[in-house]
Amino acid sequence: MVCNPCGFKGMKTLLVGVLLTLASASKAEWDALVFSDVMASHVDGEHFSEKNVKPSIDLFVSGKKGPLLVLMEGFASEKAQHMERFQLGLNVTDSSRFWLGRHHTPFGYWHTQYHHGTYLQTSASRPALVELGGAGGILPSHTTGGLFEVEVESQEAAWHYAVSLGYSSQLSTSGGGHHGGGAISLNDFDLLNPKAGDHDMSAAFRLAYLPSALEETQLGAFWMQTDITLNESARDDLGVMPNQHISLDIAGVFANVDWSAVRLIGEWYYLETEVPEQSIIHRSQFSAAYLQLEYSHNERWTPYIRFDHTSGDEGDPYLHLLKAYPRSGQALGVRYDIASRHAFKLEYTYREFEHSDSGRWLLSWSTAWP
Repeated sequence: MVCNPCGFKGMKTLLVGVLLTLASASKAEWDALVFSDVMASHVDGEHFSEKNVKPSIDLFVSGKKGPLLVLMEGFASEKAQHMERFQLGLNVTDSSRFWLGRHHTPFGYWHTQYHHGTYLQTSASRPALVELGGAGGILPSHTTGGLFEVEVESQEAAWHYAVSLGYSSQLSTSGGGHHGGGAISLNDFDLLNPKAGDHDMSAAFRLAYLPSALEETQLGAFWMQTDITLNESARDDLGVMPNQHISLDIAGVFANVDWSAVRLIGEWYYLETEVPEQSIIHRSQFSAAYLQLEYSHNERWTPYIRFDHTSGDEGDPYLHLLKAYPRSGQALGVRYDIASRHAFKLEYTYREFEHSDSGRWLLSWSTAWP
C-alpha cells in the first residue's frame, strides 16, 4: 500500500463524509471509537533515539440505518496513514450480514479479535504468527471483496461462520510496507489507490464455537487459499514473469479459554507454499504456533507469558523472502490498567530470525475513547 499525503487527505474526507451522513440521517444509529497508542521500543545492543518512540491513532466508525450498515477504520502514525477497513453491509437476517469492501481476512482468533486498537489486547506485541502483513507478517491481513457472516445460537451456545472472497496482498521487496514492515512486506489492496491488476484472489472460511454466547471462551478452525502477486522489484529478484505469483494454502485451529483469573490463547497453522523462481516452482510446507498465558491478579495487574515457534521451516522459500518474520520467540510482560480505558504495558521479547537473534524491550501507553 502506498502512503502519501493525498491518500491521507482522501481518507479524512471519506471519514468526515460518512460521519456527517450518519449524523444527519433520520433514525440512523452510529458509533465511534478512538484508540491511541504510544510505543517505545529498544533492541538489545542498538542505540535508543526518538525514532524508537512511535505514536499512532486508530479511528473506528460504524453506522446503521434499517438493514444498511457502514463500517470504517482509519489508522495514522507519523509516517503512515491508511484506510484499514471500509465496508458497506446489509443485514440479510437478524443473525447474518453481507459486506462489500475491504475487511479483515477471517482467520484465527487474534486477528479477528484484536487488530489495530492495541488497547484491546493484553500484550504490547502481537504473536509472530498473526503479525500484520504490513509489519512483516506472513499472512495477508485484509481482503477487498465480499464477506458473509452468520451467527447461529443453540441454547446457551453459539456458532459463528465467516466466508470471504476478494483481492489479496502483493509482496513488495522495494519498500512501501506499513506498520513498520520495512523493505519486504505484504501490501494490501489500497481502496484510495486501487490497482486491481496488481492483486490476485483470496478465499477464506472461518468457523468458531462458543460454549456460552455470553462468555469469551471459543474454539475454532479456518481454511484459506490465497495467491500473492509480486511487485516489479520482487519479480526481478526472483526472475519470474508478471503473471506468476506466490500461492498459499493455509489451515489452522485456535482456542481462547477463559477461566476467570486465568486465560489461555493458542493457535496452530499449517501452510503449504509455492514460490516461483526462474523456471522453477519451489513447493514447501511448514507449521507455526503460539501459546499465551495470562493471569489477572486483580482488576489492574495482568502478567503474561507467550511462546512462538515455527516448525519445518528450514529452507522454506516463502519465509526466506519475509526476513522480518521471527522463527521462534518468547515474551514476558505485564499490563497495568491505571484508569478506565488507559493501560501501561511493559514487555521483553527474545526473537530468533533465520540468521540472527535479538532481545527487545517494549513500553506502551494505550487508550480507548470514549
